[in-house]
Amino acid sequence: MRPTTKTLSLGVIGLLLVALGISLCFLSPTIFRQILQKGLALSPTSKSFDVWKDTSSLPPMFMQVYFFNWTNPEELEVPGKKPRFVQVGPYCFREIRQKDNIKFNHENKTVSYLQRRLWYFEAELSNGSLNDVITCPDPVASSAAYKIRDWELEWQATLSLVLGSSDRSIHIHKTVDELTFTGYSDSLFTMGKMMASDDVPPYDRFAWFYMRNGTTDLDGHFNMETGEDDISQLGILRKWNYNDAIKFYKSPCNIVEGSAGEFWPPDRTKDDITLFSTELCRPIVYEYEKTVSYLGVEGYRYIMDKKTLGNATKRRYPHEQAKFFEKTTTTEDFFAAEHSVEAVGFTTTTQSSFNSMPENESSENTDEYRDGDPDVVNMGNCYCNGECVPSGLLNVSTCRFGAPVFVSLPHFHRSDPSILDQIEGLNPNDGDYDFAITLEPTTGIPLQVTAQLQVNILLQPSKYVSLYKNVPKIYMPMLWLNLKVGVSEEMAAKLKQLLALPTVMLCGGITIAIVGLCLIGAVVLLYIWRKQPILPKISAEQKQLNDPPEKKTEMVYMDKISSNEDGNARSDRRLYAKP
Repeated sequence: MRPTTKTLSLGVIGLLLVALGISLCFLSPTIFRQILQKGLALSPTSKSFDVWKDTSSLPPMFMQVYFFNWTNPEELEVPGKKPRFVQVGPYCFREIRQKDNIKFNHENKTVSYLQRRLWYFEAELSNGSLNDVITCPDPVASSAAYKIRDWELEWQATLSLVLGSSDRSIHIHKTVDELTFTGYSDSLFTMGKMMASDDVPPYDRFAWFYMRNGTTDLDGHFNMETGEDDISQLGILRKWNYNDAIKFYKSPCNIVEGSAGEFWPPDRTKDDITLFSTELCRPIVYEYEKTVSYLGVEGYRYIMDKKTLGNATKRRYPHEQAKFFEKTTTTEDFFAAEHSVEAVGFTTTTQSSFNSMPENESSENTDEYRDGDPDVVNMGNCYCNGECVPSGLLNVSTCRFGAPVFVSLPHFHRSDPSILDQIEGLNPNDGDYDFAITLEPTTGIPLQVTAQLQVNILLQPSKYVSLYKNVPKIYMPMLWLNLKVGVSEEMAAKLKQLLALPTVMLCGGITIAIVGLCLIGAVVLLYIWRKQPILPKISAEQKQLNDPPEKKTEMVYMDKISSNEDGNARSDRRLYAKP
């Protein structure tokens, strides 16, 4: 029997639902990735653009500044006495970041921009005032002595006379306001301008953040991937100050690479991540530490550890490329083996040819990166800048006009114990002093960033500058910065909804497919039921005629003799049924 139109319609709908449900199950990862592509990629119309352009609409971001007050400067040259420091602060500044001169380059899917940072002092959140006086080593004088340490004797003798005639001391007393943004004048700046050198600071005053508040000049020009076509490239810095190489270092360590710091590609793994720091003028490697939960969202926490602080970042280059690297002038053991071919310049086009050390493998216990391998380069060695330092310190003197500035984690956390043994008053075990970045692995969205760095000045004896003739070689802590940024509860809730989308699509696809199967099953059952033969209806009379008799009888003749008649008389003969 033919199925009806309604039955056919239900069957078609069921088949469509099954196809839709199965497609949704299998295509949900692709659909989710397209949603990420559209939502995360940076463009003038994207949701992230306005927040990226100006952070004023985000929850307040605060930079805390801690100073180290030097309590016994008069005992510096006393044998057996160590410099003693007391931490003061924090002095809290609200920070706002803005982008200027934004230009989207659609031909190569990048965006170019300048960055402006604004700071506003928050007295109610600070432990102290800007008028607090800090005693610390003289950063200007020590920088001058360090910078000319390899110059001709006449220059060093001249500096010695200038420092001696000005009644200058190794330490200074300045207010927090002078040391942070306002600055203070120094005669050495005038002397430096007479040298007419490009490596002389273009300032007339000194402060750690002098001329940085509200300007776009000092952070440099950025060129970053937007992820428009390939979301896996989102946030990768391609050029800094219009170059893909850094002028402060030799190749191959002069490559501009890593994230610009605000966007990270999705699908994160537990491998290392790289951030390009304009403050340190170099890429920084962060290593996976553990999986954490922030506002109910799971994230991978990466920290600055031995691959950066211990100069242990090794990379393998193909031999034909490794032998052409320009040999560094800052350390003798940059290469593990000499090559017969004369070194020439290394171009950044071979950046994709090297591989980082595998996760959880150190240079000491892996055969692939063993010492003596001519193809393996220790990237940390070419950041020495002529002063290879103990682990835990980063030499940033070349991008700070030759000043003896060495960066570490607060309180010399994760540093060589010998550094901490030279001073008193610091305790790296008092708190969490890691520079940590927590990323949500699926989307790459930063859940929390805890940027903590300490600025140190190197004091060391000088043969010709009398002011520093008898000082010991010590890394003197000056200040440390703490900047914590995290997503808000509202953003975390929206992120949870986004992360639940693949599960919702999978469950929805399964549900739709089941509903479709139920419709198909109902149609099949209905078809089978209707296909069975149906007996025609008959009347009661027809049924009685057609039904056989329940009992058969036989007709016979029987004579009945009346008792009143004589024996010869016969009665009427009748036909009776015999049972």
